[in-house]
Amino acid sequence: MIELIAAIVVFILTHIIPAYGKLRQGLIDRFGKRLYIVLYSILSWSVIIWLGFAFIGAPYIELWGQPPWTRWAPLLGMPIVCIFFIGGFLASNPLSLAIGKSAFNPEQPGIIGLYRHPVMLAFALWALLHLIPNGDVASLLMFGLLMALSFYGPYALDKRKKQTLGETEWQRLAASKGKLSGINGWVPGLFGGAAFYLLLLWGHEWAIGVSPHP
Repeated sequence: MIELIAAIVVFILTHIIPAYGKLRQGLIDRFGKRLYIVLYSILSWSVIIWLGFAFIGAPYIELWGQPPWTRWAPLLGMPIVCIFFIGGFLASNPLSLAIGKSAFNPEQPGIIGLYRHPVMLAFALWALLHLIPNGDVASLLMFGLLMALSFYGPYALDKRKKQTLGETEWQRLAASKGKLSGINGWVPGLFGGAAFYLLLLWGHEWAIGVSPHP
């Protein structure tokens, strides 16, 4: 359990770096933006892998049991997670984590109209759905941490985007909230999300060692 706690502390510290603009900019000035991104990506993935192994090796200390219904929570909820994750990531969204290249229209935001940060929402729901059937201390620490960071992430992203885009432009783009018109992100979300969900069902037991089926 000590290793898991240590991994969690380091994980949090690595996510503090981009949260503080002066520290982040100082590292970019020193190493250059491209090298900073490469080095930070290597560091982040290394810590994530360490966190995963520390979680697997942590002792099982039960807090609540696993009634049969709890295993249905991730099975039924993960399709929504996959839609938000794939759709949000592939959508055009200058306000959050996304790689879509087409112009963003705040009057037809598509999936972004439901929630400005769908990828972060997907991570939060994923953590919650996996915490329900896993009532042990290690799961509470790891999934609880990831869920907390996923809820904090939108606040940090909004703050950073306001600085880079300017308050006026950010407000113009953020006015898309609550507007459900447009297909931005929905096509890849529905079709790509369905394919991703089936892939997770097929590979979960092989990769994690636990069957996703009740």
